[in-house]
Amino acid sequence: MAGTDVLPDGRHRHRQSRRSSRRLRPVLVDLLLAVAICAVGYRYGAGFLQEHEARWVAQVLGLLGVDSVSGSLPRHVLVFRPDGEVILAEVTASCSSILSVLGLTALTAVVLRSRRHHAVAGLVVAVAALLALNHLRLLASTLAGLAWGTPALVLFHDWVGTVWNLAATLGGFLLMICITLPTAERAEQDVAGRHTARRPDSWARPGLGYRLADDPTPIVSRRWNLTGALYRYVLPRRTAAWLAARREADRIDYRIGHLLPAERAERVRALVADGLGVHSASLIAVATYDEDPYVLGVLAEAVAARQWEPVTGPRVAALRLWARGWLLPRSVPGVPPMDDTLPVPRSALSRPPVRPTPLLPIQDPR
Repeated sequence: MAGTDVLPDGRHRHRQSRRSSRRLRPVLVDLLLAVAICAVGYRYGAGFLQEHEARWVAQVLGLLGVDSVSGSLPRHVLVFRPDGEVILAEVTASCSSILSVLGLTALTAVVLRSRRHHAVAGLVVAVAALLALNHLRLLASTLAGLAWGTPALVLFHDWVGTVWNLAATLGGFLLMICITLPTAERAEQDVAGRHTARRPDSWARPGLGYRLADDPTPIVSRRWNLTGALYRYVLPRRTAAWLAARREADRIDYRIGHLLPAERAERVRALVADGLGVHSASLIAVATYDEDPYVLGVLAEAVAARQWEPVTGPRVAALRLWARGWLLPRSVPGVPPMDDTLPVPRSALSRPPVRPTPLLPIQDPR
């Protein structure tokens, strides 16, 4: 919130709070990044792309058997008509796809960068589609000029080509969004945007999904995708296993939240048994959002029992510290608190965990 200072002469001077200025900084940084990408890309990429697009038009028409089109001049297409007319068509920045490519690149870097490799894949596919569609536009304009002369070339470029470029940019943007954003199955939501996972209210947080009304959830069939084919048939087994383990550690297993407390505790034990670094995101989510003391106690004891496991990342360290903080105030009287910096004997790991006995209320004998 903004405050107000009173000056000696009675006037008021508004001052901006530090919190609002901190919120404005990342917005300004993103705007400057987008402007820098567009400016630098246009300065060094516009001419390069215009030359190649003009050359590609002549090469493709030559492959199709049209030998009356030449791309010998940079950024120009020479069209030799049968009646002797020579058309010198220039590929300007408005004819090129450089503006659309830079716009999608800036959008990816500013808005979609959290999706990382998914955003890069979406940008690559969208740029390839834009280049192909713009190339078809230039080919159609050249063929119109070859068949009907300069007025037809200009008319096609100024009217049909403008609508074509707008549709190609919009299609490339939608294609990039389709590839970048997760599918409905991965997001666990239906077409209407309702979350299909049934979880308790403690897990109904932004980013973890919400409960769905008691209506039948449609069964969605598994679809073929490029990532799955790449993992199965292209990458070596070791590389695919390493990438899968890294992805699994960063993924939250939403199937925990809808289980009963006893089943949830067994699931937590199974996840911890695989290693703290294997399902660290899921274990952090349980420690953060679960409210059942029994489940949290099982998680703390399971984490404390793996003192021999090395700390491989900040999540594992956070789990170890959380388990220590959970168990210290709940330790049994007479038993010294556990020191997670010292190794635990093997005999101690084989013993069942000690649970404090709850205190029962004293009943009146009358």
